[in-house]
Amino acid sequence: MLRLTAFLFFVSAAWPADTAPPLACPTTLSTRPFERVNVYNGKPGGEEYDLAPDDEKHSGRKFTQTWFLKNYRAMSIFVRCRYRGVTEVTNLDVPAPYQKCIFTFELDQKNNIVGKPEFSCR
Repeated sequence: MLRLTAFLFFVSAAWPADTAPPLACPTTLSTRPFERVNVYNGKPGGEEYDLAPDDEKHSGRKFTQTWFLKNYRAMSIFVRCRYRGVTEVTNLDVPAPYQKCIFTFELDQKNNIVGKPEFSCR
């Protein structure tokens, strides 16, 4: 896990902000599909502060949440990727060139996330 985080940090730091590849959660973990995400200030397992989205739009049962990261850069920012049916998570550091994260998902009538949610930071 630490190697993945370090690799993503060094790879993303090599690109200028306007050409950096999107940062995204792995599509599966232990064969379980990606379900949802939380964006945090601080350090995983230490002082961490869950950030509410800065913007949310919806059309019917499809939602798009957006975090604008520049206002939170006094501390490190990381993403916790969560997966269906498991408690394991993946933590990804969000390097400074990334200015915004977007999470798009759809809810069923019981407010469960369904389909294939999408998440990326740019």
